[in-house]
Amino acid sequence: MKRTVILYALLILYIIINSIFIVPSKVPLYNELINPLMWIIICGIAIFLSKDNSIRIKDENNKTQSLFIVMVIYIIIYFLLGLIFGFQRTPYAKDIMHILMNLWSFGGIIFFQEFIRSSMIKLEKKKKLNFVLIVILFAIANLSFNNFLDNFANIKNLFIFVVATAIPIFVASGVLTYLSYIGGAKLPIIYRLFVALPEFIVPIIPNLDWFATAVLGVTLPLAVFVYLNYVHLNKIERLSRRERKKNNPAMYIPIFVFIALIAGFVVGIFKYQPIAVLSGSMHPTFDRGDAVVIRKLTNAEKDQLQKDDVIQYASGSKFVVHRIVEIDNDESGNRIFVTKGDNNNGIDLNPVTYDQVVGKVSFIIKYIGYPSVWLSGMVS
Repeated sequence: MKRTVILYALLILYIIINSIFIVPSKVPLYNELINPLMWIIICGIAIFLSKDNSIRIKDENNKTQSLFIVMVIYIIIYFLLGLIFGFQRTPYAKDIMHILMNLWSFGGIIFFQEFIRSSMIKLEKKKKLNFVLIVILFAIANLSFNNFLDNFANIKNLFIFVVATAIPIFVASGVLTYLSYIGGAKLPIIYRLFVALPEFIVPIIPNLDWFATAVLGVTLPLAVFVYLNYVHLNKIERLSRRERKKNNPAMYIPIFVFIALIAGFVVGIFKYQPIAVLSGSMHPTFDRGDAVVIRKLTNAEKDQLQKDDVIQYASGSKFVVHRIVEIDNDESGNRIFVTKGDNNNGIDLNPVTYDQVVGKVSFIIKYIGYPSVWLSGMVS
């Protein structure tokens, strides 16, 4: 127990020094030298303290192969998402020297951290409370403290930070700790390399928004846990046919597919997209707190819009859902739409052009937009 306390103290000391003194001060050579050096020291101490302890790993090759399969599927899905969200250039240089430097700065830390995690698990054996502490400490250690206080500037920033960064990091830390328990340092290292390295070795990566990042960041570790847990139990516990059927990861495929479909629906991947109504400008057709489902329109479909259709259009950085009250042509002969909220006294200030039109309201769902309304109210 005393040896474990030493490692806990070292991790806590690292977090304090890193978050309060080093990162905010923007110390030179932090990524290249200082941060790796701190992890090397902790790793060396951890390996020394746990040298007399070991965990017998059964069926290691099968677990490794199973994890490789899941992670390759993840990489394929990850880059396919770029076809939907578009691609962006990675911020890291791609010449050989910079690639090697990034592999050292980030890939090296992955190795050091996972050997430390594995050493701590060897010392703790099956003490669940201590496993929880390991999950929490490694999650905090992997939070970025660059401009950390900016996440608390307003409710919106805090919400996005919690949903898209903090929760996925804590979920991943839990799964990495489990992988370390069933497979030593090798399994979590494989997992983290597949997740972290693409942006360092390829020129472009998918330009995911915060919502897609959050969904992927939670779904991936859960999928890994479900599948590797099945592989582990099937070999170690010698499950009966009935138990294998009960724990078969194929049973969870419909759940993950459903989550993916819902996420895709919300972010607008499909032809239809739900939009929460944040104002009462269209009362009584629909009210604040309702949701309208927008059918995205092609240019040919925009030609078929008629008076009294309710459309969604872009107005600066915002989107408006109002009714067409008149269809006209501008000075160049291009079709334009005059719009108005049913509950407003006058028409909208500017006519709507073809390029501004996003879609047409297909149907209304009462009340389910209230969570977005409450969140918007908190943010504003």
